Amino acid sequence: MKVQSHFRRITTTLGCAGLLLLPPGVRSEPEEVSSSAIAYEVVGQVLNPSAQESLQYGYLNQVRGLDRITTSVGVPVSESTALFTFYNDTTTEQVINNGPIRVIDRTGTGAIYFDSGCGNFTNPDTFRQGTPVQTFTLRHQVVIDTSTGYFTATFDITITAAKSFQIDGKTYRLGHHGGIYRLNVYGKLAQPAPPSAYIAGVADGAGARLIEDQ
Repeated sequence: MKVQSHFRRITTTLGCAGLLLLPPGVRSEPEEVSSSAIAYEVVGQVLNPSAQESLQYGYLNQVRGLDRITTSVGVPVSESTALFTFYNDTTTEQVINNGPIRVIDRTGTGAIYFDSGCGNFTNPDTFRQGTPVQTFTLRHQVVIDTSTGYFTATFDITITAAKSFQIDGKTYRLGHHGGIYRLNVYGKLAQPAPPSAYIAGVADGAGARLIEDQ
C-alpha cells in the first residue's frame, strides 16, 4: 500500500486516535462518478439464514483516494484491521433455473461502516459495529453454475446517505446522496455451510473524495 511521505516519517504506529467522524456540517459538492474507475474492493462472505433472506458482509481491502485503510499504519488489511466494513441485508425476489445455471434476484439495504477494526467472520454482526458512512438500497442478480458452485453477482447500488469521516487530519466522503454505482462480485458456494459462500469483488466509481486537508 502506498503511504504519503509524511507518514513515512512517523516512528511510532498510529492507532485509532487519528480517526474521527465529522459532524453533518461539513459539506462538499457532489462529485462525478467515473464508471471506468475502481472505487473500492471487497472481501467477504455470505450467510443465507433462509430461502428468502441473504446477508453479505465483509471488509474493504482497498479504497481509491485513501492512503490508509487499516486501524494502524503498516499492518496488513484483514477483517480485524480494516477501517471499512460492509453489511447487506437482502430478500429474494425470484429464482430462475436454466439447466445448470440458477439466477437469483434480490433487493435490500446495506451500509459501509467506518472505524470498526474488529470484524470476525464467525460473527457477521461484527461487520456493522462501526459508524455508517455510506448507506444504500440495492438490487443484485446472482448467476450460479450449480455444477461447480461458482457464481457472479452484480449489485446495483443507490446511495441514500454519505457521512464525512477523517483519517490522519484529512476529511473524506465516500460517494454522495443519490449516487448510483455497481459492485461486481465473484464467489464460491461453501460446503459445508456456514458460511453459505465466499466472495470478493470490485465497485466502480470515484472512491473517497478529499474534502478538507488540515
